[in-house]
Amino acid sequence: MRSPTRGQILRLKNDTVGKARPVLVVSPVQLNGGQTISAVPFYSQQVERRKGLKTCVFFAEGEFGLDKDCVDKTDEVSIFKISELRILEGAVGEVDAERMEEVSQALCYALGIEPGLPPRP
Repeated sequence: MRSPTRGQILRLKNDTVGKARPVLVVSPVQLNGGQTISAVPFYSQQVERRKGLKTCVFFAEGEFGLDKDCVDKTDEVSIFKISELRILEGAVGEVDAERMEEVSQALCYALGIEPGLPPRP
């Protein structure tokens, strides 16, 4: 598999509780050629409560290859080593541009970034 791309859903080999949790790649492809990626984890617990939070984006079962209702929890954006991913299995799915925009807005909120502002020099 080539370098992971922004919008791909990949699985971790095992997260901190031993689950092969799916994560959404949020770093741009030009930054994913090394040994790490930035990604946001999906959670299927407390979905009803979490889907109303500004830091979470809801995904229904069956969307983009996901096997249950879940939320992408942008306040937990993390750096993952490529070796921590089930990269040889390929992507679970790939999020479309519309949903990726929702995730980007939630990420901006979680990180305290005003969308649309140019970066400071």
